[in-house]
Amino acid sequence: MISLSAALEGICIIRHADRCESSVPIGGFCTGNHQDVLQPGDLLRNITLPAAGLRRVTAFRRSSLTHLGRSTALLVGTLDPNDGGFALMVSASTDRFVRISFDRVPDRQALRDRLSLEIRIFFDDAHGSPDYREHMTYHFAEQIQRELGGQ
Repeated sequence: MISLSAALEGICIIRHADRCESSVPIGGFCTGNHQDVLQPGDLLRNITLPAAGLRRVTAFRRSSLTHLGRSTALLVGTLDPNDGGFALMVSASTDRFVRISFDRVPDRQALRDRLSLEIRIFFDDAHGSPDYREHMTYHFAEQIQRELGGQ
């Protein structure tokens, strides 16, 4: 759910040990593999999804080598019905969220170019090699691009 919440531009409210609160976009909450912005004594108190994010049309793709195991690749694409803005959230295949945005649904090559620019390292563990995760990321990204682009 955190990937979907990040794709919908959610905001995390964090209560700190001193009882002060701060907010951080969900896309910035995870900082690495099993790492986040929480400090000792912090509590993730709330996640808020803005109305604009909830109005976006979504497409979801996930791959896993086991039914209930860690995902190999998880992508969520969104399309703004008002202005045609397209965004793609990539997780699981990378060590942190990668969100790319376009003013409109990109063509295949523009999408591939942005993915190669934004994603430098694909995650490597027992749930998938970097080459496999890269392949699935590009495959799913192109499926989402076609689905949300009406192709």
